[in-house]
Amino acid sequence: MSYLLIIFLLNGALVRGSSYNRTGALEYASNWWDSANHNCATAYSACSPWSYWGEESCGYSSHGGDCANFVSQCLLAGDHQPLVESPCRGYPCGKEEVGAANLGACLAKNYGWVSTCGAHAAPPANLVPGDVLIYHGSSCTDTEAHATIVTDIPAPGDVRISCHSPDTSNASYTIFASDFGYYDWLHFEG
Repeated sequence: MSYLLIIFLLNGALVRGSSYNRTGALEYASNWWDSANHNCATAYSACSPWSYWGEESCGYSSHGGDCANFVSQCLLAGDHQPLVESPCRGYPCGKEEVGAANLGACLAKNYGWVSTCGAHAAPPANLVPGDVLIYHGSSCTDTEAHATIVTDIPAPGDVRISCHSPDTSNASYTIFASDFGYYDWLHFEG
Protein backbone atom coordinates (compact mmCIF):
# COMPACT_ATOMS: atom_id res chain seq x y z
CA MET A 1 0.00 0.00 0.00
CA SER A 2 1.30 3.45 -0.80
CA TYR A 3 0.00 6.73 0.49
CA LEU A 4 0.97 10.35 0.39
CA LEU A 5 2.75 11.75 3.43
CA ILE A 6 3.04 15.50 3.79
CA ILE A 7 4.77 17.18 6.71
CA PHE A 8 4.13 20.86 7.47
CA LEU A 9 3.76 23.29 10.35
CA LEU A 10 0.33 24.46 11.49
CA ASN A 11 0.35 27.11 14.23
CA GLY A 12 3.86 25.98 15.17
CA ALA A 13 2.93 22.29 15.56
CA LEU A 14 4.21 19.49 13.40
CA VAL A 15 1.38 18.03 11.33
CA ARG A 16 1.55 14.98 9.14
CA GLY A 17 -1.01 14.83 6.41
CA SER A 18 -2.19 11.54 5.01
CA SER A 19 -5.25 10.03 3.51
CA TYR A 20 -8.01 8.87 5.81
CA ASN A 21 -10.50 6.34 4.46
CA ARG A 22 -13.68 7.07 6.40
CA THR A 23 -15.38 4.03 4.85
CA GLY A 24 -12.74 1.71 6.32
CA ALA A 25 -13.10 3.36 9.73
CA LEU A 26 -16.89 3.05 9.67
CA GLU A 27 -16.74 -0.59 8.56
CA TYR A 28 -14.46 -1.35 11.51
CA ALA A 29 -16.85 0.41 13.90
CA SER A 30 -19.79 -1.55 12.48
CA ASN A 31 -17.97 -4.88 12.74
CA TRP A 32 -16.40 -4.50 16.20
CA TRP A 33 -18.64 -2.15 18.24
CA ASP A 34 -19.77 -4.98 20.52
CA SER A 35 -16.79 -7.33 20.67
CA ALA A 36 -13.05 -7.74 20.80
CA ASN A 37 -11.08 -7.98 17.58
CA HIS A 38 -9.10 -11.01 18.78
CA ASN A 39 -9.34 -14.15 20.87
CA CYS A 40 -9.88 -13.05 24.46
CA ALA A 41 -7.65 -15.88 25.71
CA THR A 42 -4.67 -13.85 24.48
CA ALA A 43 -5.65 -10.89 26.72
CA TYR A 44 -5.38 -7.18 26.02
CA SER A 45 -1.83 -7.15 24.73
CA ALA A 46 -2.52 -9.42 21.77
CA CYS A 47 -2.02 -6.68 19.16
CA SER A 48 -3.89 -8.80 16.64
CA PRO A 49 -4.45 -6.53 14.85
CA TRP A 50 -4.50 -4.20 17.87
CA SER A 51 -5.11 -4.54 21.58
CA TYR A 52 -8.42 -4.62 23.41
CA TRP A 53 -8.74 -2.93 26.81
CA GLY A 54 -12.49 -3.20 27.24
CA GLU A 55 -14.74 -4.47 29.94
CA GLU A 56 -17.64 -5.89 27.98
CA SER A 57 -16.15 -8.85 26.12
CA CYS A 58 -12.72 -9.33 27.62
CA GLY A 59 -9.85 -7.27 28.93
CA TYR A 60 -9.08 -5.65 32.24
CA SER A 61 -11.58 -3.32 33.90
CA SER A 62 -8.73 -1.63 35.81
CA HIS A 63 -7.81 0.11 32.56
CA GLY A 64 -11.13 1.96 32.55
CA GLY A 65 -12.46 0.52 29.33
CA ASP A 66 -11.66 0.49 25.66
CA CYS A 67 -13.25 3.65 24.25
CA ALA A 68 -10.16 5.51 23.00
CA ASN A 69 -8.46 2.34 21.85
CA PHE A 70 -11.60 1.38 19.88
CA VAL A 71 -11.78 4.79 18.17
CA SER A 72 -8.03 4.63 17.47
CA GLN A 73 -8.49 1.25 15.83
CA CYS A 74 -11.35 2.61 13.72
CA LEU A 75 -9.03 5.36 12.49
CA LEU A 76 -6.20 2.92 11.82
CA ALA A 77 -8.58 0.61 9.91
CA GLY A 78 -9.30 3.71 7.81
CA ASP A 79 -5.59 4.02 6.98
CA HIS A 80 -5.01 6.92 9.38
CA GLN A 81 -1.39 7.31 10.37
CA PRO A 82 -0.31 5.48 13.55
CA LEU A 83 -0.91 7.73 16.55
CA VAL A 84 2.60 8.12 17.89
CA GLU A 85 3.27 11.88 18.07
CA SER A 86 3.05 13.28 21.63
CA PRO A 87 0.65 13.48 23.43
CA CYS A 88 -0.37 10.22 21.76
CA ARG A 89 1.52 7.29 23.14
CA GLY A 90 1.20 4.69 20.39
CA TYR A 91 0.62 2.20 23.17
CA PRO A 92 0.52 -0.76 23.62
CA CYS A 93 0.86 -1.94 20.02
CA GLY A 94 2.87 0.98 18.70
CA LYS A 95 -0.02 2.59 16.81
CA GLU A 96 -2.98 3.61 18.95
CA GLU A 97 -3.98 5.79 21.89
CA VAL A 98 -5.68 4.31 24.93
CA GLY A 99 -6.69 7.55 26.69
CA ALA A 100 -9.73 9.53 25.51
CA ALA A 101 -8.41 12.98 26.48
CA ASN A 102 -5.02 12.18 24.95
CA LEU A 103 -6.68 10.97 21.75
CA GLY A 104 -8.50 14.27 21.23
CA ALA A 105 -5.40 16.34 22.01
CA CYS A 106 -3.23 14.16 19.78
CA LEU A 107 -5.53 14.37 16.75
CA ALA A 108 -5.87 18.15 17.06
CA LYS A 109 -2.20 18.85 17.73
CA ASN A 110 -0.51 16.49 15.28
CA TYR A 111 -2.77 15.12 12.61
CA GLY A 112 -4.79 17.98 11.12
CA TRP A 113 -8.05 17.40 12.99
CA VAL A 114 -10.03 20.55 13.83
CA SER A 115 -11.45 20.72 17.35
CA THR A 116 -14.70 22.47 18.26
CA CYS A 117 -15.29 22.16 22.01
CA GLY A 118 -17.72 23.67 24.48
CA ALA A 119 -20.35 23.01 27.12
CA HIS A 120 -22.80 20.62 25.43
CA ALA A 121 -21.54 22.06 22.11
CA ALA A 122 -23.84 21.46 19.17
CA PRO A 123 -22.41 19.44 16.28
CA PRO A 124 -20.47 21.68 13.87
CA ALA A 125 -21.85 22.09 10.35
CA ASN A 126 -18.80 20.45 8.72
CA LEU A 127 -19.10 17.21 10.74
CA VAL A 128 -19.27 13.97 8.72
CA PRO A 129 -19.31 10.26 9.54
CA GLY A 130 -15.83 9.10 10.49
CA ASP A 131 -15.19 12.21 12.61
CA VAL A 132 -14.67 11.87 16.38
CA LEU A 133 -16.49 13.11 19.47
CA ILE A 134 -14.66 13.22 22.80
CA TYR A 135 -16.85 13.87 25.84
CA HIS A 136 -15.24 15.64 28.82
CA GLY A 137 -16.43 16.09 32.39
CA SER A 138 -16.02 19.65 33.64
CA SER A 139 -13.98 21.37 30.91
CA CYS A 140 -12.60 20.83 27.41
CA THR A 141 -9.30 19.69 28.90
CA ASP A 142 -10.69 17.48 31.67
CA THR A 143 -9.06 14.04 31.67
CA GLU A 144 -12.38 12.50 32.70
CA ALA A 145 -13.30 11.74 29.11
CA HIS A 146 -14.97 9.28 26.75
CA ALA A 147 -14.13 8.70 23.06
CA THR A 148 -16.63 7.91 20.30
CA ILE A 149 -16.70 7.86 16.50
CA VAL A 150 -19.42 9.57 14.47
CA THR A 151 -21.14 6.80 12.49
CA ASP A 152 -24.13 8.53 10.91
CA ILE A 153 -25.79 11.90 10.43
CA PRO A 154 -29.31 11.13 9.15
CA ALA A 155 -30.42 14.78 9.45
CA PRO A 156 -28.79 18.09 10.44
CA GLY A 157 -28.11 17.99 14.18
CA ASP A 158 -28.99 14.29 14.40
CA VAL A 159 -25.53 12.81 14.97
CA ARG A 160 -25.08 9.12 15.76
CA ILE A 161 -22.03 7.69 17.51
CA SER A 162 -20.54 4.27 18.24
CA CYS A 163 -18.10 3.29 20.99
CA HIS A 164 -16.83 0.73 23.46
CA SER A 165 -17.21 0.99 27.23
CA PRO A 166 -20.17 0.83 27.09
CA ASP A 167 -20.72 -1.01 23.82
CA THR A 168 -22.85 1.38 21.78
CA SER A 169 -23.84 1.35 18.11
CA ASN A 170 -25.26 4.26 16.16
CA ALA A 171 -26.81 5.99 19.20
CA SER A 172 -27.68 9.67 19.48
CA TYR A 173 -24.71 11.74 20.60
CA THR A 174 -26.87 12.99 23.49
CA ILE A 175 -26.77 9.53 25.10
CA PHE A 176 -23.97 10.64 27.46
CA ALA A 177 -25.29 14.18 28.15
CA SER A 178 -25.99 13.48 31.82
CA ASP A 179 -22.47 12.07 32.36
CA PHE A 180 -20.36 14.64 30.50
CA GLY A 181 -20.75 18.42 30.26
CA TYR A 182 -18.33 19.21 27.42
CA TYR A 183 -18.26 17.93 23.83
CA ASP A 184 -15.08 18.08 21.75
CA TRP A 185 -16.02 17.56 18.11
CA LEU A 186 -13.02 16.60 15.97
CA HIS A 187 -13.27 16.94 12.19
CA PHE A 188 -10.60 15.62 9.83
CA GLU A 189 -10.01 18.00 6.95
CA GLY A 190 -7.21 16.08 5.25
